[in-house]
Amino acid sequence: MQSYADIEYADAYFGDRYGADQWRAAAEIPKAQALATATRSIDMQRLRGRKADDSQPLAFPRAIYWRGVWSTEDAVPEAVKAATCEEALAILSQDTQRAERQRAGLTGVSIGDASESYSAEALARAQSGELLSAQARMLIRPWLVGAVPIV
Repeated sequence: MQSYADIEYADAYFGDRYGADQWRAAAEIPKAQALATATRSIDMQRLRGRKADDSQPLAFPRAIYWRGVWSTEDAVPEAVKAATCEEALAILSQDTQRAERQRAGLTGVSIGDASESYSAEALARAQSGELLSAQARMLIRPWLVGAVPIV
């Protein structure tokens, strides 16, 4: 499984952080799967630039064109590794059925006559491949299409 962060990195990243109990309680295989899934989710985002090397299997490191110059990263940025950890934690922490319904735009449920309501905005977000973790989104923001690079 390919990932921007390995289990050792993620264990150190979460350390004694409050709110990371799901990560600490998970076994090795679910941790590795969550990191790999998080990496795929990050790679599915609309990223600026291109792969630094066409033969690399993942989207990072990147080469980004700005102000007439291509700037190429030598390694996966720490923010991308951290975003991978944050997204992996969100994946491990979610109530999968409820989270899927919420991402699909669930706004209301009625037990009598079993009805559900969905918002069009949330449906559009769910179909866009948006990350589960707000922290992960903030961490990779500089590489997203539409972001302004900080020099």
